[in-house]
Amino acid sequence: MIFKDIFLAPNLITITRLIISIILFINFELTDFKPYILIIIISIIGISDALDGFVARRFNLVSKLGTILDPFTDRLVFILLIFWLSEIFPSWFFYGILIREVIVFLGSIYVLTNTKTISVSKYGKFGTVLIFLSVCFFVLNFSYSLFIYQIFGLLSLGFYYFVALEYLYRLLEDE
Repeated sequence: MIFKDIFLAPNLITITRLIISIILFINFELTDFKPYILIIIISIIGISDALDGFVARRFNLVSKLGTILDPFTDRLVFILLIFWLSEIFPSWFFYGILIREVIVFLGSIYVLTNTKTISVSKYGKFGTVLIFLSVCFFVLNFSYSLFIYQIFGLLSLGFYYFVALEYLYRLLEDE
């Protein structure tokens, strides 16, 4: 049964990230934290996103449950984070991320229901890091007064879409 894998370390990391994020986003307001604490929270979410995959591959703990649970949790936690922080983003950044995440989620459902696999993009993690950096820059700059942060956010968002299009291209290429 697939749920026997729930106690594997990478899956526990994933589940813990999901539970803690939901508790955090439900029980606290953005204004309850100073910007540097928010950046630490965002960093922990980002690092745990990478940690579960690293542990799974490094210790040969890849599981069927993990291959479904990890990307689902990554998307869900990231979308929750974006909504939680929405008041600090320019609307173009918020909606740009939201639209991209919905598209990726629908693509993931398609891949899962068609028992296809898509190789991981070498640019995917870099795109995610850029988006997390943009989020942190917007946390540091609530008033949007630094134009450089907006330019960085726009470039990061563009690259984030590039990665999504790369996945779409690979999916179509395999058909």
